[in-house]
Formats: sequence, structure tokens, C-alpha cells
Amino acid sequence: MNEQIRLRIDKGLVKEAAGVCREIGITPAAAVSMFFAQMVKLRGLPFRPAHFPALDEYGVTLAQATAAEDAALAELTADRKAGKLEAFTGKL
Repeated sequence: MNEQIRLRIDKGLVKEAAGVCREIGITPAAAVSMFFAQMVKLRGLPFRPAHFPALDEYGVTLAQATAAEDAALAELTADRKAGKLEAFTGKL
């Protein structure tokens, strides 16, 4: 037996989520059902809420990620100035 529920969710978020559902071949109702099923199975959320989930995945702080990004950009800038980089034309 199915239960109909009404939720108030930001209109833009609903539109974007519906697009993702179409891309992966499921309905928004199926996505919500899967979310609920995982929440029940795990007795909690099926993910860890975070501003930058990749930081948790890689076990780094925002400061460490920012420092790594800054170092990579500095290296790219230096290599570009030294003529070590070639423009990618789209052909390998």
C-alpha cells in the first residue's frame, strides 16, 4: 500500500532534482522512496551532511584543500610562463 505525502521543497531544487532523475532513468517518487528505504535501513541519513563532501571523502580540511589548489595553480602558472604547457586542441 502506498502513502501520498506532501513536502515543501524549494522549487528550483525540485526542478534540478527532477532533471537528474530523468538523466539516470528514475522518477522523483522512486528517488524519494529509495532515500527513505536507505534511511530506514541505516537508521539515519544515507550520507554525511557536509558543505564540501569531497573533503570528508579525502580526509582533508578546507584549509588543506585550498592550499593544495593554490599550489597547483602556482605550478601551472610557472609552467605556463616557462613554456612547458601546450594548448589542448581536442585531438590526442
